[in-house]
Amino acid sequence: MSSNSNNNINIPTGSVAEGEHTLEFYAMDMLSIRGSVRLVRFTRMSLDAVAIEFGNPTVVRDGTTFVSSSTPVTVSTPYSVLKVQYQVVPAGRNPTDSAWVTSTGSSITFTMPATLQDGSYTVFYRATTGNRHGSVKSITVTLDNTPPTTSINIQDGALLTDSDTITITASDSGSGVAKIFYRIDGGEWVSN
Repeated sequence: MSSNSNNNINIPTGSVAEGEHTLEFYAMDMLSIRGSVRLVRFTRMSLDAVAIEFGNPTVVRDGTTFVSSSTPVTVSTPYSVLKVQYQVVPAGRNPTDSAWVTSTGSSITFTMPATLQDGSYTVFYRATTGNRHGSVKSITVTLDNTPPTTSINIQDGALLTDSDTITITASDSGSGVAKIFYRIDGGEWVSN
């Protein structure tokens, strides 16, 4: 607390914990006559209380987060009086003042635009009151909408014996291969 004079006192809210609080106050004059105790309630919130969450499908491999254009991304703040903002830019670029997308409530869910090509992008996000903004936070993700490729070690129409082995190989330069599926003669799908 800091005092500018006997007529006022400043209480920096940065030293008050986040959450709901009750403040009681009164004044006393030079003759030690005490005024009425007054009470106000307030909520101390942080503009930096903002989080991002990725739905499914999301894969983290070797420290890289892979998403597709169907992955839901949610930016939220725990305070209903705040809104959140986000923007998606190619990795290595900075956000621009005019490109922020603003929520209508305390959270917003979006997907990466389907028009984006596979590659690395940075999602910037922050909380806002409209005229004040929290710190800009960011996470870089890799957009991967390209399916894996497959190859097989036999030709169409191959003649095989009991000692032959069919090998199906898959590769994916993005999030990686999860499974290979096959079926014979329209039967049940089998995976590795």
